[in-house]
Amino acid sequence: MPFKFITVILFFLSVSYADFLALDIVEKEEPPPIFVYGTNYAGRIFAGGIDNFGGLNAHWRVGKNFAIGTKAEMNFSRDGFVAGAFGHYLPTGELFKENAENFVHFGLDYIKVDEGSSPLFSLGYGRDMLPWKKSPFGFRILGKLEYAPVKHIFSRKSEGFLGIDMIKLANTDFTIEIGVFMYK
Repeated sequence: MPFKFITVILFFLSVSYADFLALDIVEKEEPPPIFVYGTNYAGRIFAGGIDNFGGLNAHWRVGKNFAIGTKAEMNFSRDGFVAGAFGHYLPTGELFKENAENFVHFGLDYIKVDEGSSPLFSLGYGRDMLPWKKSPFGFRILGKLEYAPVKHIFSRKSEGFLGIDMIKLANTDFTIEIGVFMYK
């Protein structure tokens, strides 16, 4: 009898000190995705109006905090396209841990609008977001300032004062880019 009693007490003590139902399990930290690709809408605001672009992009991680990529966009508002390369600096490098990641954007593109073409330099700030943990896709938002060194690459014709046609010219634009991305 004392042997059974001691065995039962030892059993309950071992069960009470066991941590088999712990809820604070540490998840294995995953590295950020190496290859990210997706589609985007870019609204370029210049000379009192907006041009609508849509396109594809892809970027590759070069280390935990840097990515380089390429993109191609088509202008839906008039004849034209944008093609180029960009770099992102990702300070945290932890998309999967936080479900979101901010980045600084640097870009060098080639733009053709109507008859004019020019290189296009861009600087911006954006955020990649996952809707839930382990999501196979995410959302991207990016705001950037762009500069074209060729004179008056961005122009907009409008009906001005007393019905006289006016042409507004610009070398800079502000772009808001919204997109969906997937990763491997």
